[in-house]
Amino acid sequence: MFGKLLKYDFRSMFKQFAFIWPAALVLALVNHFTINSFVTSTSEVRGTTAGISMMIYVAILMAMFITALVFAIQRFYKGLLGDEGYLMHTLPVKPWQLIGSKLLCAVITTFLSVIVAVVSVFIIMPWEREDFQQLFYGLRYLFSHWDSDMTNALLALLESLLMMLVSFATGFLQLYLAMSIGHLLNKNRVAFSVVAFIAINAVMTTLLSIIGPRMEHILNNIVGNWDSIASYHATIWVVIAGELVVSAVYFAGTEFILRKRLNLE
Repeated sequence: MFGKLLKYDFRSMFKQFAFIWPAALVLALVNHFTINSFVTSTSEVRGTTAGISMMIYVAILMAMFITALVFAIQRFYKGLLGDEGYLMHTLPVKPWQLIGSKLLCAVITTFLSVIVAVVSVFIIMPWEREDFQQLFYGLRYLFSHWDSDMTNALLALLESLLMMLVSFATGFLQLYLAMSIGHLLNKNRVAFSVVAFIAINAVMTTLLSIIGPRMEHILNNIVGNWDSIASYHATIWVVIAGELVVSAVYFAGTEFILRKRLNLE
């Protein structure tokens, strides 16, 4: 049943982004050929056309990330706390599965949007052979400075991607918990959800200010030499572990409200 939930959420996601992702890549390709005119052309018409093309591209990127955020909020709020909630909560699934489906779809949607944005930037840049060589030499210097190799470089990249995914999950779960808390009331639910989000942020900021210095001291004792790739690995995993703990708290709080205190009136 969980697979069917995922299929339902991902189908809705692809309907939302079936246009905007290809549009971003196509506009990047267009701007790849027009950006030189925007910078150097003496023709006012060509320069204006290139400028408009670039503005549309930037607007598409902004719309893509705004749509990803709105999509994640709407899928959870309307699907589990709104009118659709009457149907969703009658399905033979547990609340954690409902939350997990929405969360996984939101994280993957945002991650794919980031990938599309990065790819579009690479498409739009007027790359020359010398640019690729300089990029390669820069990366080689970085990892030689860390006394590293390509295996460590690949591992560092994968760790960074994992940290990004976990950070996305933490952010969305904070939104889910805030919306669930706001929904405990009968009136002004959106306003109280905003208040709950701000309160959660305040609590987490306070806790981070207390725990952060202690964790930094512990990490310094473990790592020792920060001028190595080992320090990068250790830092990434400490961040991931911290994000996972926070995510677990947010997830448990949201699941408890949906399981014990759900109010769809």
